[in-house]
Amino acid sequence: MLRRSVRWLVWVIRYARGRKMRKTKKGFTLIELVVVVLIMGILTSIGLPYYYKTIESAKASDAVSIGHLLANSYRMYLVDHPTTPLSGQITTACNGVLCSGGSAACQLVACNYVAKQDWDGSSYIFTIGGAGTTASARRYEGTGEYALWGYDFNDIGACTALGTAPMCPKF
Repeated sequence: MLRRSVRWLVWVIRYARGRKMRKTKKGFTLIELVVVVLIMGILTSIGLPYYYKTIESAKASDAVSIGHLLANSYRMYLVDHPTTPLSGQITTACNGVLCSGGSAACQLVACNYVAKQDWDGSSYIFTIGGAGTTASARRYEGTGEYALWGYDFNDIGACTALGTAPMCPKF
């Protein structure tokens, strides 16, 4: 009987040690972690270009909207002041100009045809007037194909995409 009890006790101790060792073995092996990091890197390299293209397309859409707004505002200005055509770039400095009847593009902002805003904070440069255009939006920062994006707006409101820019949306 004592032998049986000792055997049983030895078996219980061995079993308990085996269970404890199995419970303490937690975590991932180095190979598993490397495989996960590799898969994440592949997915990132596939998704990142699409993300950048989406960001640039959103900026271009914003530029087209503002360009249409400027073209329409300039046409309204010409109805009110037919003998004073405007030309030049609209910048944040235009927010402090007074409506004096000058020929600078800032008159659109100064005479309240366009709201005051941070014009320099955009990724595009906005200009009024010029040969055959009412307004234009040109990309002034960026790399690769995005640096060449731009839009022209003529006197009847038609939009023309420049470079490799996405086509103008229909308004």
